[in-house]
Amino acid sequence: GLPTHDNTHEVAQRVAPDSRIVYVDNDPLVLAHARALLTSTPEGVTRFIDADLHKPEDIIQRTRDTLNFEEPIALMLMGVMGHVVDDDEARSIVRGLVEPLPSGSYLTICDFTDDNPTLNEAQSGYDETGAVPYVLRPSAFVRSYFEGLEPVAPGIVPIQQWRPDVEEVDVKDDPSLCAVARKP
Repeated sequence: GLPTHDNTHEVAQRVAPDSRIVYVDNDPLVLAHARALLTSTPEGVTRFIDADLHKPEDIIQRTRDTLNFEEPIALMLMGVMGHVVDDDEARSIVRGLVEPLPSGSYLTICDFTDDNPTLNEAQSGYDETGAVPYVLRPSAFVRSYFEGLEPVAPGIVPIQQWRPDVEEVDVKDDPSLCAVARKP
């Protein structure tokens, strides 16, 4: 999505200035903002590539000149898997992105589920507008993205269980699941 305050690269490079971050999107508006706003520490790299999530092999290939595939890599898929309409393709994309990552890498996904009738109704109305589709999937399906990986505590849980101490955002009814899991 559009760059905002405290983006991934800003947080990562605050902790480890030599962090190397690659953002991937194919939205021209996002790309324009990214080129204007994404900066890096002198020790690190922040890069944005125009690529399609539906082509994981292309994404992996195009990130190899920035990321070190000999060291663990963190892959973040935040609120994007619902844009992949076909269930089999969604699973295939996640597998295609995780498989080439070295042992010790991490996958984090946060995506909406179909557990909330109010959101389901709102999503149905949104879908009828002809906008970019977004598929709300069952919790079990979202959990399946992490098969073969080792979830980090607190596991594959609703987002409010990840940071229950954060009061800045009201997420008590957020019907999303999220997790961080390590590739063995």
